[in-house]
Amino acid sequence: MTRSSKPGKQRLNQRDASMHVRRKRMRARLISDDPELQTIRRVTVRVGDEVEVIRGDFGHPNSAKSDTRGKRLGQSRGRAGVSGKIAKVDTTSGMIFIDGVTITTSDGKEEAIPIHPSNVIVTKLFEGDTLRLKRLLERTGGEME
Repeated sequence: MTRSSKPGKQRLNQRDASMHVRRKRMRARLISDDPELQTIRRVTVRVGDEVEVIRGDFGHPNSAKSDTRGKRLGQSRGRAGVSGKIAKVDTTSGMIFIDGVTITTSDGKEEAIPIHPSNVIVTKLFEGDTLRLKRLLERTGGEME
């Protein structure tokens, strides 16, 4: 682990990190209504978590780009608050793919758009992994029923 504040060394360290370290670095903010999880700030993203895109092209209104919308024409881009479940987590590129966040390719196919985990907030955790929920509650000092 490099203890440096130089951006180049940080990027080099991220590139050369082992796969399990890269996976742990894929974290996003958690905003939950659950009072037991109020003290948890960030969680590692995983398939099944419900997220909301808050930054990037899909974090702004009117993202479905057509000839009448876009930055060049003076209108805003993106779709405000696109929500969905995480469909895939790509550890090598450090990106996640969300259900409903797609773009149409030139041959008419729907293709998922990769989004960095820092550009989303987790609104609901995947309930199927009880061990993960137990560990999160241990971090808060609470216990699971």
